[in-house]
Amino acid sequence: MRVARTRSTQDVVLQAARDGAHEGFCCLAAEQTSGRGRQGREWIAPPGAGLLASVLLRRSPFVAAGIPFAAGLALVDVLVADHGVTARLKWPNDLMVDGRKLAGILCEVEPGQSSRDEVAIALGLGVNLRVDRFPDGFEAVSLHTLVEQTPAAENLLVRWSDAFADRIATLERGGIGAILGDWRRRAVGLGGPVSIAVPAGVINGVAVDVGEDGALVVEASGQTHRFLAGDVHLRTRAG
Repeated sequence: MRVARTRSTQDVVLQAARDGAHEGFCCLAAEQTSGRGRQGREWIAPPGAGLLASVLLRRSPFVAAGIPFAAGLALVDVLVADHGVTARLKWPNDLMVDGRKLAGILCEVEPGQSSRDEVAIALGLGVNLRVDRFPDGFEAVSLHTLVEQTPAAENLLVRWSDAFADRIATLERGGIGAILGDWRRRAVGLGGPVSIAVPAGVINGVAVDVGEDGALVVEASGQTHRFLAGDVHLRTRAG
């Protein structure tokens, strides 16, 4: 479905999941007023400034952890193939160009529609297409400054969907391990310093790898820590 304005495409798709919608249900918005990124942060976009979409997936738990990695790789694939833009992936799935954020991906599970055999996931995709200014202190970049012709949001979504289908097929065959090699080769921040906010404070260490379950592996004070979620900041330079 296409909407001119919505609070959040994620909310639309999560509600569709609760209503029994099939996999592939998608909401594409020209504007969202209360969108969100990871950790509940706002993702607000003015009309026509970005690709703002969410899609419903219904997949086995075997592949669920790999979906955000597959989604990020698919977007990198399209940007390189269609526009010659080389983007890097910052855990868990920000797309970076020269240290600036171009796009973000968010996966949210709808518990009421998930079971031991199937997980209902709202996969959100936000890409800066034609953003002239960003808030102070926000290191981001808009695609229109990187390419001669900026793709329409719907066209980019279709191209991403095709590439995502290929990545999902690989994920279904081999699990997350089948795509992590590609993800690592396109990663930024691995091997560098990282700060993780935990209830007891902040852990400062080095991001050494991503595990077979999608966890960020961090070495700090002689110990190895694994994070599947949390407020993680990779301190990067060039992307």
